[in-house]
Amino acid sequence: MLDRFAAFLDRHAKVLLTTHENPDGDGVGAAIALAAHLKGQGKDARIVVTPSLPENLRFLDPEGWIEAFDPEGIHRDLATWPDAWLLIDASEPHRMGPLFAAFEVTKADRACLDHHLKDAPKGFDAEFTDPTASASTELVYDLIRPRVGGDLPPLMAQALYAGLVSDTGNFRHSNSTPKIHHAAADLIAQGVHPARTFNALYQTATPAKLKLFGRAMGGLELRDGGRFAYVSVTQADLAACGATQEDLDELVEEPRKLKGVEVAALFSETADGRAKVSLRSRERVDVNAVCRQFDGGGHRLASGAKVALPLKTFISQVEAAVLAQMKQDIV
Repeated sequence: MLDRFAAFLDRHAKVLLTTHENPDGDGVGAAIALAAHLKGQGKDARIVVTPSLPENLRFLDPEGWIEAFDPEGIHRDLATWPDAWLLIDASEPHRMGPLFAAFEVTKADRACLDHHLKDAPKGFDAEFTDPTASASTELVYDLIRPRVGGDLPPLMAQALYAGLVSDTGNFRHSNSTPKIHHAAADLIAQGVHPARTFNALYQTATPAKLKLFGRAMGGLELRDGGRFAYVSVTQADLAACGATQEDLDELVEEPRKLKGVEVAALFSETADGRAKVSLRSRERVDVNAVCRQFDGGGHRLASGAKVALPLKTFISQVEAAVLAQMKQDIV
């Protein structure tokens, strides 16, 4: 797959890199590392995200490469710029959010690079997916590392390490394979600082975020004898705390800390009135199977979905699906 991906990149001179709406460390880290690689080959590479680069990821972009999508301004004609458009860390075009309209009309070759469980991706001219990989940054690392003699440029090494940390939960999750640890060790040996990376990613909370976590955990719900735990956040909750959607990051991990919890969920209400869920399984329950019922996806133990339903209705539907999946998977 990586040989095909390398050949795809070789055929194009102007490559637009995007990731899913509300970008995370894996998508951003993979995009920055890949952009550095392409620029080093003399290619023209741009990174566009929507709605913006989260505060805790800005340390990954010291060169200011990442552009926040501005459809009425500098990105009015974005669809006409590239000869290749690569969606990273997602294999469903609609996950680009507002960027999708431009993606849909571009004449560029459209491709995805992803590691999530998914049926055959649709809407692309080429797809490069490997669900056995722990992160999209792992795929970029595997592409770049053999092609660079000696150490990687510091910007590239930092971006790759941060992506690995982000998608493995700082190497706590079940996707923390020996291969990932070897890659991380290689990047640390090249000068990446684990403690600084952790602090930048996870130790930048605002008072508004902590207030939001407290408010959400105050409404903690437990089902099935405490094996399913969830919290929910409405737009009113965000406003009351002075918080943003970005502040929801990592909240789903809080109910999973409870002893006896097999599945944790964060339900939230988006600004456009849709309902969203992030599901995390401790080990035994396939939450990807749950999210696929709602046209979502992800990994077996970490998945999500977004639907055009009232939040309360969606919570009821997901709760029923989770309890049914638990009954099936926990023997």
